[in-house]
Amino acid sequence: MKHPSSSRPTLLALALLLAPAAQAMEPAAAPTSAQTDLVALHPCAIVGEKNKDKISDYQTACATEIARGDVQLVPSEQVRSFLDKEPRKSCARPKKPSECLGRLATATQASRAVLITVNPGQLTRVSGLVVNPGGEIVDQKSIQIRSRGQPQEELLRTALTRLREQLNFVPLKITPLVEQPAPPPLVATPPPAQGPATGTAQAEPPRTSVPPEALGMSQEAPRTGRTWKTPAAYGSAGAGVVALGLAGFFAISSNSDMAKSNEFYKDNTYPTYNQLGEIVALREKASNKRTVAGVSAGVGAVLVGAGAYLWLNDRPAAPAPGVAALSVGPQGVSVLGFLP
Repeated sequence: MKHPSSSRPTLLALALLLAPAAQAMEPAAAPTSAQTDLVALHPCAIVGEKNKDKISDYQTACATEIARGDVQLVPSEQVRSFLDKEPRKSCARPKKPSECLGRLATATQASRAVLITVNPGQLTRVSGLVVNPGGEIVDQKSIQIRSRGQPQEELLRTALTRLREQLNFVPLKITPLVEQPAPPPLVATPPPAQGPATGTAQAEPPRTSVPPEALGMSQEAPRTGRTWKTPAAYGSAGAGVVALGLAGFFAISSNSDMAKSNEFYKDNTYPTYNQLGEIVALREKASNKRTVAGVSAGVGAVLVGAGAYLWLNDRPAAPAPGVAALSVGPQGVSVLGFLP
């Protein structure tokens, strides 16, 4: 069945109108060459060394030291595959190495391309060049260390460590702002129930918040209590009283011994030769007891005096006229104080 020719313009116009809508409904295609946080490390360029074995060792030490930390490197096979296509097989030889490094970053889909140049010797120099995929120099630094008797390998590792800490390998990541969700819509409260008497809706009168009255508390400053001097005074006085009591006991005992020794001379009689030893012993005991009584009396007097001194110097002080007040209200809390 053939359609009339007049309907063809109408169908064409309808197709043109529906085309943009169909394109908008299709999902967006993913980018084919998205840049990552990988770093394309160019083989380290060794300057001033002709021994191939040492050059290989220096390149290995350089790559190992740069790969430490959180740096994620592009596989060396991809870097070597790109360099094989370059005219001089290296980005260190052209006059503008940044352009070659930019092509290296683009080819390996890396965010940075890095070239490390090492010049070993008595004065070891290492330099780093960091380039983005556009061929622009992001960072460039140089470190030099003079040898003080340490081996060349240790000197090289120290210089590379300092260079790695200063070079900007990976671009800073900016955390995207998270859009806050819209607040939920307000829910309408149901109308109040009708009163049983009138049958009409009676709204409950709003409750006005009555601010609580301020609570006031006042308190006088506490009295100053006694310190350690009072217990020390009591202890010292007690020890002094005990010492004085011992002094009295020894004094009485000394007088008793002396009285016993004098009984041998009662009624104007004289002791016999055998009684002289007993008399001498009694008088020596009396003398010793008197000495102990004197020392004990002196110590007791000192202890009692010290206790009295400590007790008198530790009397409670007069109350200070300080007042503190606390006020709590609806707007906050206030503290009022008067220092003595």
